[in-house]
Amino acid sequence: MCANLTVDDEGKRVLDTNRQEIGVVRDVEAEIAYVEPGPEMSDAIKSRLERDREITDGMEQYHLDEAHVDEITDDEIRLQRL
Repeated sequence: MCANLTVDDEGKRVLDTNRQEIGVVRDVEAEIAYVEPGPEMSDAIKSRLERDREITDGMEQYHLDEAHVDEITDDEIRLQRL
């Protein structure tokens, strides 16, 4: 699926391939979602996204681009296997 990330995706839950919530989209700019990780975000996912991590105002965020996304619904973003 070709997922197009837009500002309409802000606030959506981000789910891993097991449909477990791993974070929430806080912002979308230029088709990149900035995700605040939840406690369920595994170290494996964090390590794969580590190069796309930033800390702004003391808040950790990970960047998700369209290549990471399997499906976008009205309420959530489902990731591909990373």
